[in-house]
Order: sequence, then structure tokens, then C-alpha cells
Amino acid sequence: MGKDTQQVMPVNSKAKDTFFKKVYESEERQRELISFLLGIEGRDISLANVRPVLFGNRENDFSCVCDGVIYVLTEEQSSVSPNIAYRLLEYAVAGLRAMSDSEELLYSRTRVCFPVPKLYVLQVGLEKKPSQLPECLQYDIHLSDSYLSVAEKYGVDAPKPDLEAIVHVYDFRMLLDEILAYIEDGVLPERFAAYDNSMRNYALVANGITYMQCTLMDNKCIKPKNVADVAEYLSLLLNRGVFVDLLSDKEVCDMTMAQFSRDTMLIYQGREEGREEGRLLYLVKTIYKKMLKGKTSEEISDEMEEDIVLIEQIKQAIISYKEDKEVDDFDAEQVLAYYRN
Repeated sequence: MGKDTQQVMPVNSKAKDTFFKKVYESEERQRELISFLLGIEGRDISLANVRPVLFGNRENDFSCVCDGVIYVLTEEQSSVSPNIAYRLLEYAVAGLRAMSDSEELLYSRTRVCFPVPKLYVLQVGLEKKPSQLPECLQYDIHLSDSYLSVAEKYGVDAPKPDLEAIVHVYDFRMLLDEILAYIEDGVLPERFAAYDNSMRNYALVANGITYMQCTLMDNKCIKPKNVADVAEYLSLLLNRGVFVDLLSDKEVCDMTMAQFSRDTMLIYQGREEGREEGRLLYLVKTIYKKMLKGKTSEEISDEMEEDIVLIEQIKQAIISYKEDKEVDDFDAEQVLAYYRN
């Protein structure tokens, strides 16, 4: 980002709750969510969020026990993770264990009964190409998708996995032109039509804020004609009847803007770091090949149109790596580590 690029709003350190948790603080929305996800009318709903050891102090986004018999775990994620099934499994195991006495659970001769776990993900975010969106808004992810393949090795005799977890995903990602059409004209993608609920509204908040932040960082995001910043976008949502109770509260709006500003910056930073990592690996590999051909630093610099100081630094990293390791093999990633040190 350039020095004179406008910065996003700093994270509000006093905002301990995410907007997702704030949305589902009310019993009314909890019941609405349960009704939509499970197709039943829950009478007794109690919160049951957990903090598994593996994830430190991170608490899962929203969990509840419905009528004492169904354990619903719901996560929101703004970047796609193929490991979400394992993460929710970890949450579920921690939650189920917390519902029983450890000694009784591990050693009792009497069966310990649990509420039935149901795992859900609300996926939000923006994509640039239609091919990056799933074919259907709702689909499932299986933990077994992440298992090593054994079919090729054992054929029809391959053992079946004994552990499975199924996560039901509601994917409200949008294309850049789709969120722009919603901001400017209130037009929703057709695939959203059947989902007039709090999940869709949450996605509109998340995707719109992300888009407004990206207009500051990515020239492919066209600035809307009718709103200039995130605050104006939230006012637009309020006028359209989205989360009227929440977006009328300045403290909630500040918290929401801070949360998604942080999330957007982390995602953007990760993409930029990924690009830089790829570029440096390319330079290391190419410079090494040219060194083997006896090219001088000046020749490499001219051919690659790169700064000669950078060329020299990478060449020295290559030489130091080979001397320290006393090997003839070349490992570009190891050389890159030398360069950084």
C-alpha cells in the first residue's frame, strides 16, 4: 500500500464480542436460526460456547443446546478453510466433554449420553471470478475429505475411516460486481432469494464492509456512487431494514467496523505476503540457474530488470547456504530463509 493510501479504522480493543455473536445474542434470532437450520421449533435454547485447548483463548462463534437434546455449533468464516471440519470437530468434542463428568465419561460402566451434535458454517467473503464460487449456496464438507488416500494402494480392500464429521456450509460469498450492485441498487444475487434471514443479513454486512475497505486497497473494486465509506454503508443497511436494532447502536457499529476492518486487513496482508513469497522464490531459483551459467551480477540484473543490490544479496544467500550445509543440492526455500536472516 502506498504511503498516502487512506488507512482503515483501527481495531477497537474494547470490543470483545464479534458482530456474529452480537447478532445471536437475542433469543428471537437464536430461535430463528434453530428453526432454519434444524426445521424444528426449539422451546428451550441455552448458550454453550467452548474454548478448546488447541485454540487457546479463542471461543467458537456460536453454540447452543436446543431442548437439551441437540447441540448446535455454528462458525462464521471470512476466508475459505478446508480444515473447518476438523476445527468444528475439536469444538464439538470439547463441548460434549464439558457437558459430563470426566471420570464418569472415561471410566463408568454406565453409558454417558450426549445431545446430538450438528455442525454449521456461515461462509462470507468476496471473489473476483464466478469460478471461485461453489455451484450451490448450501453444501457439505466432510472430515474424510482430508484423509490420506488409501484406495490407490489397497484398491477395493482399502479400509474405511472410522471417524467422520459433516459440516453443513451456507456459502454467502459474493462477486465484486454483485456486492456493488447491492450497494448501489439493492439488487441481490438470485441464489440468495430463498434465504431471507439473519445469516443473509450478516453476509451483507460482512461483504459490504469488506468491499468498502477493499476500495482503498484494490483498484478492481469500484467505489459505489451512493456511499463513500463504511459508516455510510452501515447507514444504508439501516435504511434498508437490515439489523435495525443493532445498526441503530453507535457502539455496535463501531465494534462492527473495527472487526471487519481487522479481518479485511489480515486477509489482504496474507495475500500480499503470499505474492511476495512467490516472487522471492522465483528470484532465488532463476538467479541460481543463471549463476550456474556463469552470469555476473550485472548481467543477471540487466536480464531480469532487478536491482543489482537485491541480486547480490540473493547470490550471497545461495553461496552461504551451500557453504554452511556443505551440500551440492539446491533448496530454494532454504536459501530464501538464509536471505531473510
